[in-house]
Amino acid sequence: MQFLIEGHHPPDLCPASNQSIRDLAAEAGAEMPSVGEQLGVKVTATYVPVTNHKIFVAVDADSIEAVRDFVFQSRLSQWNTVEIYLVSTLEDAVGRARDLPAVY
Repeated sequence: MQFLIEGHHPPDLCPASNQSIRDLAAEAGAEMPSVGEQLGVKVTATYVPVTNHKIFVAVDADSIEAVRDFVFQSRLSQWNTVEIYLVSTLEDAVGRARDLPAVY
């Protein structure tokens, strides 16, 4: 299954302005793939929009519980409020929509 992790933090916990968080983010980011491997979570991409205090991590995992454990053990939740979304590709979503009767 594919999941998208969204983290958002206040400006005072931003790696751009907080040296402690900068160090934590650098260390945790480098360890993220190995933490994921231990939990059965494969990191497929990371994205930072830079100007809005957010981070996105795309992962593949067998369960949301594994992703939750990954968020905790990778330390993302120490400096972010985190949301975890079960996602699919646009192609898959459109395919599922074709199976539904249209409302309009």
